[in-house]
Amino acid sequence: MRSSGAGASGEYDPFSPEVLEDPASAHRALRAGCPVHHHAGFGEKGFYTLSRHADVAEFFGDWRLWSSEWGQGPIYTREGGLKSDPPEHTVYRKLVTSAFTARRTAALEDWITATAAGLIDGFAQDGRADLCESFAIPLPVLVIAKILGVPAADREDFKDWSDQFMAGQNAADPAVQGAARAKIDAYFGAILAQRRETLAARGPEALPDDLLTALLTAEHDGRPFTDEELLPLILLLLVGGNETTTSLIANAVWRLLSLGLWDEVRSHPESVDAAVEESLRYDPPVLGLYRTNTRPVVLHGVEIPERSKAHGLYASANRDPEAWDDPDTFRLDRDVADLRRRHLSFGVGRYLCPGAALARLEARISLRLLGERLPGLRLDGEPVRVDSFMMWGPASLPIAWSR
Repeated sequence: MRSSGAGASGEYDPFSPEVLEDPASAHRALRAGCPVHHHAGFGEKGFYTLSRHADVAEFFGDWRLWSSEWGQGPIYTREGGLKSDPPEHTVYRKLVTSAFTARRTAALEDWITATAAGLIDGFAQDGRADLCESFAIPLPVLVIAKILGVPAADREDFKDWSDQFMAGQNAADPAVQGAARAKIDAYFGAILAQRRETLAARGPEALPDDLLTALLTAEHDGRPFTDEELLPLILLLLVGGNETTTSLIANAVWRLLSLGLWDEVRSHPESVDAAVEESLRYDPPVLGLYRTNTRPVVLHGVEIPERSKAHGLYASANRDPEAWDDPDTFRLDRDVADLRRRHLSFGVGRYLCPGAALARLEARISLRLLGERLPGLRLDGEPVRVDSFMMWGPASLPIAWSR
């Protein structure tokens, strides 16, 4: 994940090794010379890329023009649920946000802290570890497993399925991603079936008090939700609840250590919030998402035909010099409230990530505990990038510390 530079804006290929290694340089070239770029080398029609902050914010804010109905990835697919437009999106968002209220999130703090401390205890005496494997991967999986109400013992399966699903975003063939999704759907479909049997035989009081039960027993227009409606929502919660938070934690530690800022944050706990928000701005776990236009659009002189796929780059918008002072410098002196209001890493408007507060909480707890428990923390090798052109973060982050 070292800086290697990228080609000129007209040569932008989001799948090239140069761009995967150093997306920020490629995004800088796009903003300056090609703010609306067409990449023809994907599928039959290719896709367009938007890179400037004002364009990306408007893109994600106008769902009537830029629709989610054909999927939020580069493949044309109907996923439904939270990956749809209002009014369907509104129904599912209301269903999910009940699990991520400020009260419910705050109530998890002690449990997350104890769980994170237990993970650190498992490797603290070793003197070195892969932060991702030992901590940043298992923590968010354990958290989302608890919220969903499924066994923590299945966390390795969750991670494998999520990795396979996200890696499938790179493929133009929907079957690649579909194979990973089938495993997730089969697992949760079986749990939903078991709980429906329990509900019919013994009533709702016999079911666990968790998100799966809440989803199973919820109703819309006087009827319960079907598996076809619930499984895409569970998939989104599973992938969004662990992949992105893993990257947030690993990205923050990586940048703070590589830039010599770790000790400052460790010795000044009040700066943890700033470190988390600046990490989100500087290294968003999701580089960007897709929409499909419902009518022809002309933007910066480029005609985008109706029903084209377009990629709004959160990562590029977050470093646009028209929106940020000194955007390519990771700084702890930025205003936290301003960062939260203007970086796009958790989405925009009605599509703002419902689990944003939970991800921030996990990241704050992680930075604090790692600083307390691992004295002299340092990098112990080069990180290895996650295998997804839509995600940004280490899949492996070697660290060492004083025992």
